[in-house]
Amino acid sequence: MAKKQVLITGAAGNIGAKLGNAFVGKYDLIPLDRKKIDVPKAICADLSAYDKNWARYFENLSAVIHLAANPYEGAPWKALIGDNIDSVLNVCHACVKKKVNCLIFASSCHTMGGYKDKNVDLITTDIDPLPDCDYGVSKLIGERICESFSDKYPLSVICLRIGWVPRGDRRPGIDTSAWLRSLWLSNRDLVQVFEKSIEEKNMKFKILYAMSNNKGMNWDLETTMKTLSYKPRD
Repeated sequence: MAKKQVLITGAAGNIGAKLGNAFVGKYDLIPLDRKKIDVPKAICADLSAYDKNWARYFENLSAVIHLAANPYEGAPWKALIGDNIDSVLNVCHACVKKKVNCLIFASSCHTMGGYKDKNVDLITTDIDPLPDCDYGVSKLIGERICESFSDKYPLSVICLRIGWVPRGDRRPGIDTSAWLRSLWLSNRDLVQVFEKSIEEKNMKFKILYAMSNNKGMNWDLETTMKTLSYKPRD
């Protein structure tokens, strides 16, 4: 059986590199990044402007994982528009034009970061968004764009509100705040939740939290576990 062809944007970043390394041999990968990367089939492209030269690589894909973004929570608004909003719009257009069935959008728990100091028993995806920074706002807009395209076109979209993914294989230390510990997503749980999203067959549009099964957390991980048959190991 032929391997599923999966394009990963932002492939040179922290999460992109981890997924790329884990999925070698399992999927036929097409890594895309603004930076030049020395891996097979790598594409160098700026997604903030639609271009048929990069959009052509969306042909015959089983899934697109859209990670490419300005990842800095302190980034000013002007620095987020192209990378975190326009690029989502362009990727959605390419997915529809090239008939991609599945888009996995890397959103962020910063869309709900304003609940940090509020007395909320469970932070679900159906309570009002409360971003804690412009970065969180940009990710929320990205979710809205994805939902609009999924509603209008035959495009399945899973938006993963990703927690804290440290570089390398670091675990929370004794000095890590309780809030940050609650957001931790281990490398193997990261890979699992994305793999489960790629393999999900009966999804139209869903927003889900992506973190490990952290002690004392008040994020709604149960819905993610049930929806994707996700079983966090950490």
